Amino acid sequence: MRCPGQDTRYWKEDAIFEAPCPFCGEEIEFFKDDTVRKCPACGQQVPNPRMDFGCAAYCRFAEQCLGNLPPELLAQRGELLKERVGLAVKRIVGNDFERLERILGLVQKVEALTKVRKRSPGAPLIAAYLFFLNSKERQQVFKEANVPEVLREEILSVISRLGEKPEPKNFLKED
Repeated sequence: MRCPGQDTRYWKEDAIFEAPCPFCGEEIEFFKDDTVRKCPACGQQVPNPRMDFGCAAYCRFAEQCLGNLPPELLAQRGELLKERVGLAVKRIVGNDFERLERILGLVQKVEALTKVRKRSPGAPLIAAYLFFLNSKERQQVFKEANVPEVLREEILSVISRLGEKPEPKNFLKED
């Protein structure tokens, strides 16, 4: 299977865009999957200003796909999607601290279990953030956090197989 983010059949109109070179101001054409492009005017290597490594938090092919990135970017990639989802959940829950505490407690347990089992947190971790939300709230988080469609389906699949009182180990079961 080819990564949906890399497969041009799934790209939208904003997948190819222009951005000014930070060195000389010349316009550089970027494809959404370009990590860097060489400026045609000054020859400098320019990083893609819209590069988003959120997919690497859940994709089992992330190392193959993003392996040539600088180490400092590789270290951050798994946190991006998690942070966006966490912030969206906090905005939705607002001052309901009891609910937020329940959500964060579950997230911490699932995250710890993924580390112990040496698994990519991906969909199980995001499902933990969303478990105590209703369907409308989940859709709002997906939109605000810009969660890719393929991941949305996987997350909802994880949630649908859980009972009313989720056990962290059940988030990691294979389909």
